[in-house]
Amino acid sequence: MTAAAGLGPRQAVVLAHLEEHPGLTAAELARAFGLRSLYKQLARLEGMARVVSVRVWNPGQGRHVARWHVAPPGTVPSPPPADPDEVQRRRERDAAAQRARRARLRGPVQRVVFSSLPGAACAAADPDLFFPPDYYEQPPVRRRRERQAKAFCAECPVRQRCFDLAASRDEPWGIWGGVDFEGLRRERRRRAS
Repeated sequence: MTAAAGLGPRQAVVLAHLEEHPGLTAAELARAFGLRSLYKQLARLEGMARVVSVRVWNPGQGRHVARWHVAPPGTVPSPPPADPDEVQRRRERDAAAQRARRARLRGPVQRVVFSSLPGAACAAADPDLFFPPDYYEQPPVRRRRERQAKAFCAECPVRQRCFDLAASRDEPWGIWGGVDFEGLRRERRRRAS
């Protein structure tokens, strides 16, 4: 049996079970002990270089699964977790890049000629308020901009007509008659699925 120095009681039992039954998935291990999950325990053991996971194709599930084994002697522990601030910056950068890719796929925003609705409150407003040019916009900034645009619409005498025109054209995004059409499309997709 493997030395249990520095291991908790459950970790030692999991390690002993893996020595006798190598190649089990985390779910199979959890079932063997009557638990719901052992992912955290296995991640800790992997961080200490006590176990290793091998990804293999499982035709029954139609995907790759991790099969766990006792780590061979000389296995090096994984590096310590990254700085949380760096992880957050990386996530924000990746999210901004994803928003930019999606924006490029959607194509350029077609600006509406506001003169088509005489008396519209937004005729003198900056169109960027209703159709943001910055696809890297952070959610708090986006919400503030949407509130400002909807405040214009709240006092607009042609608000309903604006909404009806946009709905008839099936506008993909923008604030029309006080409604965020991109959010409206998301809500419709969510309800449909």
